[in-house]
This record gives sequence, structure tokens and C-alpha cells, in this order.
Amino acid sequence: MDLSRGDSDLIGNLAEAAAQMGFTKRQGRAAAMAGIEAQREFEAALVERGRELLQRIHQGSQLGVVILSRSYMFQDSGANLGIAEKLAQLGVVPIPLDFLPLDSVDVREYSDRPYWLSESKHIAGAALAARDPQLYGLVLTNFGCGPNSFVLNIVQDIMGSKPLGQLEIDEHAAEAGIVTRLEAFVDTITQHARSKPYGLPVDLRDIRRTAVTSVNPNKVVLIPRMAPHADALGAAMQAFGVKAVVLPEADERNLLHSNRVTSGKECLPYRVSLGDFMRFFHEADSYDFGPEDVEGFMASAFGPCRFGKYAVEQARILREIGFDLKIRTTVSNNAYRDLNLGTDFERLAWRGIVAVDYLEKLLWRTRPYEKSAGATDALFSECLSTLADRIRRREEFDGYLRETTAKFKSLIDSNEPRRPIVGINGEIYLRSNRFSNRDLVKECEKAGLEATVSPMSEWLKYITHRNIEDGVRDRKLRKVVTGYLRRFQLQRDERSVVSNFNHLVDTREPSIKEILSLSSQHLSPKCGSEAVLSIGVGIEWMEAPGIAGVISVMPHGCMPGGIVAAMSERFSRIHGKPWINLTYDGFLETNNLSKLSNFAEIIRFCTKQTAATTH
Repeated sequence: MDLSRGDSDLIGNLAEAAAQMGFTKRQGRAAAMAGIEAQREFEAALVERGRELLQRIHQGSQLGVVILSRSYMFQDSGANLGIAEKLAQLGVVPIPLDFLPLDSVDVREYSDRPYWLSESKHIAGAALAARDPQLYGLVLTNFGCGPNSFVLNIVQDIMGSKPLGQLEIDEHAAEAGIVTRLEAFVDTITQHARSKPYGLPVDLRDIRRTAVTSVNPNKVVLIPRMAPHADALGAAMQAFGVKAVVLPEADERNLLHSNRVTSGKECLPYRVSLGDFMRFFHEADSYDFGPEDVEGFMASAFGPCRFGKYAVEQARILREIGFDLKIRTTVSNNAYRDLNLGTDFERLAWRGIVAVDYLEKLLWRTRPYEKSAGATDALFSECLSTLADRIRRREEFDGYLRETTAKFKSLIDSNEPRRPIVGINGEIYLRSNRFSNRDLVKECEKAGLEATVSPMSEWLKYITHRNIEDGVRDRKLRKVVTGYLRRFQLQRDERSVVSNFNHLVDTREPSIKEILSLSSQHLSPKCGSEAVLSIGVGIEWMEAPGIAGVISVMPHGCMPGGIVAAMSERFSRIHGKPWINLTYDGFLETNNLSKLSNFAEIIRFCTKQTAATTH
């Protein structure tokens, strides 16, 4: 059920569910419509009750506390340890978020990208509380809530100088500690109401705004180096007149800077990419241009991942440290076609990205068996630089790629036996960024394995597929036709590039349709996140005789990654191969290395057993 699609879509889906339960679709539609009507009446009753509470507060001297929380948390007194009752006992009026006239607030005055419904409710509730001298806010959150790591920032900004309480509750929370904190909070807001004249909050209308996507020809565009593919993207931009500069590879300085200005609850890719921009700001003296000459570039999305919040939150933080950086964004929902650099740019960038995908495959195929230590990494760096240079000059590079394949092949010691191969998938930034995943591929090689990683092109093909689906669903013929033409061209250009590598690496990648057909047995493709890709690709690897196991990686608190981790044990049991999930938060630790070591040991044991059975 996708509630964002409106009542008709919801009714249709519920009718389908009713049919699967043995009812008729007509009965299902009638039941769905009755349920929707009951829900509307319930919501109206909540707002009416809230109006009565606000009227009572304003007629007296009591203070009201708006509970900024998701409904399933606030409405369950067992889960929230009786917050409402305790607040009432302390002499204030608890007001659930859903009791407020949230529709009276235009949330886009505060952020131009509020894509979570709960986020919009929090923004509206905070705005109403901030304007009312007798209302205060209390955030009720849960440990590891990814969206709240961003939502709470804007709530705090909206509340301004008003005290804002926050309780983080998990299964270990103790009632006594909650009571003590509530007592302190009520005492704080009581003193604030008595001692300070109330002033309206500051104007926040420009605090969270993303820049338009069209690049400014008079500015240098800074591109964070998520992966080697950034070199190809930057070169393609330069080929079409953009003064693009790819920032250096991330290191410990990224987190040293970003950890000072973040809460620690934001996901690792956000903090690492924020650190890219902060490093430039603090090291600007080493460049030929200054902070006033640049703009940032950041890909984005409209949910469900926190990724869509990167640009708006990073721009806000950078402004606070004195770096007023406009960040240009391009969103996956538009298949990244909103850069407005033209079709020729898109094709050149795509061919470059596919080429880097396969240069990495050459790297991973060769390095575990190289005759001379370090030779493969050196050749990869040389080839990446040459490829970027040819892209920049818009020169043909197919012939060079064929030569490159032969060079990699010459580095392999043919006497080295082939190692067990493992597949690495998961959150796209984490699996692609060597610093963030602590160079996982090399760690696999140290453990006696050969690794392959889901390619960057997989995500780009997926968003093109989703773009076509959206066009069909919304009945936008032009979008559908454009999407099919784009997909045809992508496939054609991909085949042209990939054909240069088939002498050394496996060049067959499953299509998006194949991936989704595998994952749809376990998770609806409507979920629209990387989880459907990781599950589908993971199952495809599990079924492939040449792959010995699967590693899924995710940032700490990543919801799509959590979905994959929750299902992976079942996949491992069904297919009889190991599947492990590694979580990264940017701190040095040994747990992942221990899990990887055990994983490699299991694979070696299984490989020996298989060999013995075969003989």
C-alpha cells in the first residue's frame, strides 16, 4: 500500500488483498471506502478535541506540551511509559501532534523537500508551538530512528530560543528516569514562561533551500569523490563547459570536521560527504580558487532514504561555519536528467561510468593474483586518469579499454589458483566508498577471497526503470516514451563499452527486470529503495554456482539495509551459502573484521567439502 498515491490507488490495492482472502473485489472496495471514511472521521475528531484543549489552555494560565512523535509511539502508553499521564500529573496539558490543526501550516515555508509525512507533521507541529506563548514542544523519539536524525534538526531551528524537550525511548528505558527528566522539563518551561517575554521565532523561510539544478558557468562545481566514477562524471561535465573539480578521496579528516557539527545520529555517507566540502573550506589555500568562487554538487532523491536530505542539511551547516555554499542537486526521481546539460552529456557520462565499473572489475579480478604487489593498483590509477582525460576531450576510448584489459591480464600469475568469489552489495555509497567501508574489497582479499561489487550502473538503470513505471502509473505518455528511448540508448551504449572487457571478466549483469523478479517474491518492488536491488542481486548470487557467499553493507541505522539484514538469514538457509551484513558508523572497530574472518573460514570449509564430494 502506497498511501502517497491517493485513495483510488489504496482502494485498488486493498481490493486485491480482499480477493486474495477469499472475498470479492467489490466487497474489498466497499470495505476500503468504509475504512477510509472512518479514518477521516477519526482524524476530524482528533482535531476537534485538540481545538477544545487549546481553547482551555488559552482561557487559563496552564501550559500545553505538544508531543512531537509518531502516532504509534505516542498512542501506546506501554511503549512511551505513560508520558501523557505523567505530564498531566505535573500540571501541564499534553497535546498529541495529531490533535493540532496541522493543515493550517505550509511546511514548504520551512523546507522545500519535506518528503516524509511524519516530517511534515513535525514541522507543522513545531511551527504552531513556536508561535504560541503557552505551547512548548517535547520530542518523543526512538533509538536508531534514521529520519529523526534530520527531522529533529529542523524542529530545533523552528522552536528557536524556546526550550524543547527530547526523550529517546527504547526497550531498556526506565520509568524512573523518564519521570525525572519530565519533571526537569516542566520546571524549565514553567520558568521560561514566567521570566521571559515571548517573541516570535526567527524567519526560517530561507534556511533550507536547495539550489536549482542548472549549473552556473561562472562558478567552479565541487564534486565529492564518492567513488572513482566521480572522475568520469567530472570529466564529462568539463567536456560540456562546466568548471568541475573532483574533491580528493575521503580520509579521517572528513569525519574529524563533520563530527564536530553533527549529532552523530546522521548516516555515515552524509557525514563523509559533508566532510568533503568542509575539507575544501578549511584547506582552500591549496586551491587556485576560493570559497566564494565555488558551488557544490550533490545527487539527491525524494525518499525513502535520508539521501534526499543531504543537500539541504549540508548547506545549512556549511552556512553556519561561514561557508555559504550553494549546492546544486539532481534527483533520482527524474533519472538524474535535470542537470540540463543535454543528451550528449548524459550519454558521455553514462559511458564513462560503465567504463569505470568494468575497470574496477578488472582491478578486483587481477589484484588477488598479481605477480608484483601494487602493480594492479598502479595500473588502475593510470587507466582511470587516461579514461577521464579522453572523456574530457570527448575522444573515443573503446580501443584504449581493449588495450587496458590486456594489460591487466598480463599482471596475473597464472599459477595462482582461483579463490572463492563473494559478492558485495548494499547501500550504494557505502559499498562504493573505500574510506567508508574500510577498503572492504581489500580486506576480503586479505582473507583469501576474491570480491565483486554491485556496479554503479545498476542504480542508474534502476532509476530509469522507475521513471518509466512512474510515467505509466501517472499516465504521462511523453514521460513513458522518453523513458523507453533513454533505456534503449543506455543499453546500447552499455553493450558498446562492456564488449571491450569480455576477455577477462564476466560481462553479464542481470537486468533490472530479472533483479526485481527475484526480490518481488520477498519484498514488493513498490518499496522503491536499494533494499529491492540488494535482495534481488543477493539471491541471484546465491543461485550462481560461481559465487560462494554474499556480503551486504549498510550505514548504522539504515532502514533499507535493515530490511535486507532481517531477510538475509532466510536466504542463506534456503540456498546453503553464507550471507553476512556489515554495518559501518565511521568509528574504528574490529567487529566487522571478525565477522569477515569467520565468513571467509566458512566459505573455505564449504569449498573443501564441495571439492571432496566432487572427487
